Amino acid sequence: MAEAARRPAGPAAARPDAPVRLAGAVARASGWRGAALTVGLGAATALALPPVHLLLGLFAFAALAWRLDGRSRAAEAAWTGWLFAFGHHLAGLYWIPNAMLVDGGRFAWAMPSAVLGLPALLALFPAAALALAPALSRPGPGRAVAAILLWSLSDYARGHMFTGFPWNLPAYALSAFDAPSQAAAWLGAPGLSLAVLAVAAAPALIVGPEGWRGRGAAMAATLVLLCVPAALWAGGAARLLAHPPAHDGTAVVRVVQGNIPQRLKWRRDLRDAHLARYLALSQTEEPAARGPGVAAGTRPTAVVWPETAVPTFLNRKWGLRRAIATAVPAGGGLVAGAPSAVDDEENRDILLFNSMLVLDGEGNPTARYDKARLVPFGEFLPFREWIPIPAIVANFLDFDAGPGRRTIAVPGLGPVSPLICYEAIFPGEVVDRDGPPPAALLNLTNDAWYGRSAGPFQHSAIARMRAIEEGLPLIRAANTGISGVYDALGRGVVELGLERTGAIDARLPRALDPPPLYARWGDAIYLAALAAGLLPLLLAAARRRAGGRPESA
Repeated sequence: MAEAARRPAGPAAARPDAPVRLAGAVARASGWRGAALTVGLGAATALALPPVHLLLGLFAFAALAWRLDGRSRAAEAAWTGWLFAFGHHLAGLYWIPNAMLVDGGRFAWAMPSAVLGLPALLALFPAAALALAPALSRPGPGRAVAAILLWSLSDYARGHMFTGFPWNLPAYALSAFDAPSQAAAWLGAPGLSLAVLAVAAAPALIVGPEGWRGRGAAMAATLVLLCVPAALWAGGAARLLAHPPAHDGTAVVRVVQGNIPQRLKWRRDLRDAHLARYLALSQTEEPAARGPGVAAGTRPTAVVWPETAVPTFLNRKWGLRRAIATAVPAGGGLVAGAPSAVDDEENRDILLFNSMLVLDGEGNPTARYDKARLVPFGEFLPFREWIPIPAIVANFLDFDAGPGRRTIAVPGLGPVSPLICYEAIFPGEVVDRDGPPPAALLNLTNDAWYGRSAGPFQHSAIARMRAIEEGLPLIRAANTGISGVYDALGRGVVELGLERTGAIDARLPRALDPPPLYARWGDAIYLAALAAGLLPLLLAAARRRAGGRPESA
């Protein structure tokens, strides 16, 4: 009776207490239990990423807002943000340490740094951003708004600062669904991530550790929960209907996946066997799969091999290029990934590049692209003068960075924007805006480093979103991983799965004309939305500091 007397009368009395108790328990957990809970909540968000796509995991961001509700000091909020982000990246990037075991365990000693060090380092971005949450808002709905805006800002900073690493963006949770992914054509991955975060944190606008929140916040949250997903699906479905798949292109591309284990890839005694495999797959009459519109007996007009398919300096091997030329289609070209050694006469040195070479029927290189964005600690070692250990790939030699983004011509295929490996993960940075427009994105990669893990699936999903953002078809050749051809809306035309050997043929889909909004405006819409969300919080914080009446969030 006494308990019943303490409960509020009216509609609020009918509300279940379980959500309030849950929010309170999450917010009040302290000590090692609170730290473990925060790390676990961050790890839960990674379940929404490829290949699992358990979208419920995203709602852990609402729990992050509850955890931040009880943090009144910047240091406390930063620690909470670091723990959550550490769990997020620990679970989302668990596959990276596989690369340390490829070379017979030579780099096994570095596994603790990869397993724990990289997530710890990346978690500094959300920690720095979320440290601002107590200053921007009071506990309550405003803290949830601040949390998602600041997390989004930290993701954007992580993608641009230092070498940049925009992996694990919330937008990629939608990559398994063609319709909502189309929003990337307008918002890009950063803007779509902000929309996903808004939905994920919306429950924290409805209920908090102190109880059920105001009617205005609850109505706003309900609108977000209902309208944003509906708009993403409906708008994307309409876009898909407006651009039905077309398979009438004149260029027929053959993508070859050699599926050579990484531990064998650089062995000199096996190079001839590896080359023979690529040549046989390039000339086979029975590819593993054909895309729509490619009849049996149709010959490809261009052939694409993956990153470092030829593990030697192909630009200096005339005889080897002549051998490869036997697989070049008549009147077409062959693209091969290979390292290049180039004399630097000015410095009397030799520059080493991770390259893709375009060869004609005589074995002449008609174009070469040198990778401009290198993988830190993989293709080069930062601060080498202070850390005298070898890079993991490139046969333990550091690569040099190429001059940057450009469009190259491939006979039998047309102009393409070349992307080697993780160059495809950078939104808005996959096309030379000042050069001739490409007809496709061409991504060569080698995901054999990471075995059968989430890594190759995540990499493929990320690359496909670049196709949607740019309105360009994507040709993706992996040594092993996921190779495929995708249209300008990111839909698969033909695909070859992880750890499969074979060749696939497809007609090159058309590029969109005009290109999507994101290809023309870049991050402008996202940055405007981020500023529109942060500005009221900044103004309210300024009023509080000036001694004015605090605004209700």
